[in-house]
Amino acid sequence: MSNQEQLVSVYIPSHYRPSDLNRSLNSVLIQTHTNIEVIVALDGKCEDSISLLEGIANKDHRLKFLVNEQPKGACNARNRAIDMASGDFITGLDDDDIMEPDCIQSYLAAWNDRYALLCADYSIFGVHSNRFDLNKTEYTHFDLVEKNYVGNQVFTKLDTLKNNTFDEKMVAWQDYDCWFRVVLAQNKPFLKLGKKLYKVNVDPNRERITTGTKTATGAIQFLSKHAEYLKDKVTFWLLNDLVNRGQKIPLWLVVALLSSSQSKRAVYFFLKHSFLGSLVFSLKNFLAKFN
Repeated sequence: MSNQEQLVSVYIPSHYRPSDLNRSLNSVLIQTHTNIEVIVALDGKCEDSISLLEGIANKDHRLKFLVNEQPKGACNARNRAIDMASGDFITGLDDDDIMEPDCIQSYLAAWNDRYALLCADYSIFGVHSNRFDLNKTEYTHFDLVEKNYVGNQVFTKLDTLKNNTFDEKMVAWQDYDCWFRVVLAQNKPFLKLGKKLYKVNVDPNRERITTGTKTATGAIQFLSKHAEYLKDKVTFWLLNDLVNRGQKIPLWLVVALLSSSQSKRAVYFFLKHSFLGSLVFSLKNFLAKFN
């Protein structure tokens, strides 16, 4: 059986966002690769979401869903959906993001068993990116020590993810932790495709863990779990933590990273949180609304 004929499972955790879920789910059901199963895990009983899912499932047998009567967290919802999956491959999607129509087909075309996982870049709702050069890039776990080059979604073999599920004890950095463990366990590189396969929502008003104190706790949990790999890279870990929480980057940290692969990133976020940088980025976002 060729890759293009194989069954792909897609898991979508959702938390009281029926309208966003509808958009996200539709982006999966219209994929150019049609041999899929979609598993939605509702984290908390939402009658509007249940009605939506029942209506779609009655028309499209590829959709399955499950419900946590009480919220247990996104990791629990993801893990329950992963446990229910039966595809050859698996990938995921957040309920306020969407897949480009050729997302799954692109992953299948690029898959090679020499990789632990595949991932891709994304565009942002309402913002025109100035990132013109997108190249296929191979990474290893040594690269993941520096930062989460993967993002929040991967494409991999189902058994790979079933053997390395999300850590429900972590309050943040769960994606990063999961991808790091997958790459370590597989002892293989991973490939980031040279195209944008998602549109993501970065609305600062939406509910997200990275706006709260949980992210700092998650960063410490990540450091504790992977200390042997981070012991000489604490500056990378600290930069990631501050960036994730939207905090200012101190000058001493920028200086410490000047000779590293993260030097440009450190300078960028240092300037972004300066007074002049705040004005420039605010103006850029304002102008993007009219494009």
